[in-house]
Amino acid sequence: MHIHILGICGTFMGSLAQLAKTRGHRVSGCDANVYPPMSTQLEQAGIQ
Repeated sequence: MHIHILGICGTFMGSLAQLAKTRGHRVSGCDANVYPPMSTQLEQAGIQ
């Protein structure tokens, strides 16, 4: 399943994205404000 998350750089949504990725889902997302540390964590997890 492909999951697209809005507001992905927030703490909750970013963590949700990483959890979905570890469960085998394809994950993408967008956010008006992309900033570390969450942007770095998402990049390392292979989430765009």
